[in-house]
Amino acid sequence: MRAARLIGNQFHITECPDPIPGEGQLLVAPIATGICGSDLHLKAQMAELYSTTPAAQRDALPAIIPGHEFSATIVDTGPQVDARFTPGMRITANPFINGATGPECVGLSPVYSGGLASLSLVDAARAIELPATVPDNLGALAEPLAVGLHAASLANRQAGPNLVIGCGPVGLAVIFALRIAGRGPILAADFSASRRTAAEALGADVVVDPAETSPYSRWTDLAFQPSTISPLLEGMVSRPAAPNIFECVGAPGLLDQVMTNAPQHSHIVVVGVCSHQDKITPMTGITQELTIEFSFAYTMAEFGQSIRHIAKYPELVAKFVTSEMPLAQTEAAFNALANSPEEIKVLIYPQQ
Repeated sequence: MRAARLIGNQFHITECPDPIPGEGQLLVAPIATGICGSDLHLKAQMAELYSTTPAAQRDALPAIIPGHEFSATIVDTGPQVDARFTPGMRITANPFINGATGPECVGLSPVYSGGLASLSLVDAARAIELPATVPDNLGALAEPLAVGLHAASLANRQAGPNLVIGCGPVGLAVIFALRIAGRGPILAADFSASRRTAAEALGADVVVDPAETSPYSRWTDLAFQPSTISPLLEGMVSRPAAPNIFECVGAPGLLDQVMTNAPQHSHIVVVGVCSHQDKITPMTGITQELTIEFSFAYTMAEFGQSIRHIAKYPELVAKFVTSEMPLAQTEAAFNALANSPEEIKVLIYPQQ
């Protein structure tokens, strides 16, 4: 098979042995593969490992074929696979696969190659056939949309309003999930003009540029009046109305900023991945009686729901895609997504 292998600090388009489907697995040919923030983190970590490894030992470093968001066509099936999965069927899959030592994520594992290849393996139990109304390329967005759906579902203590900090793919997926569930109003904040435009198209009622306006000063735009601290509440027997705030960036220091500016009783859902040690002040959360919840991935039910959302709203989901490139341009695609705030979702076509 042909693949984009991440070796050290760069991609190499090479021929690799074809994977062989094991028990309960599908051999698939990826159609479209999305690049995710986790893929950018992986590349940065691999580059750092490469730079800190003596030159004589670099040949022993792992090589990874990324890509855990993809639509695909079934090529072959392994033993013990349900007969409904047949060659030629279009599918997408929850990318977790049962490895020898436990679950591994396809595309983030050195063992299970991802969707930046002409062939890959997925678990049949986590694969779902794509409806005819889902375009080939948009099937790759089921995974990131499920991430946003899961985060929106966790915010179930308050009716809203909703504030989404960061309008990259995850933030936009949260906005999309909130809007189609009828959960407004929604305020969205991002420095990128194109991402603010996408947020508005996907259902945000108010969009702001944090460089010009603090999103925490716009509650009146959402017809919301923050409450006071609990000792000063008169006659309240239940939790007062408060916003849901989705932190979808993951930058160090941002969670502390959100906590400092959140209205009393807010429910904060942390979706952005911050891989660095960070600092918060618990007293801030105590006096403001904040709920802080961390969101990871999604359930299979939410994954299936995200596919149904694509089938119902393909014209909205298409607004996530800002660039499409062949496999040979994988390095350029990663650089574009990492360096251009105007990019949202870049798709790679492994068969091209």
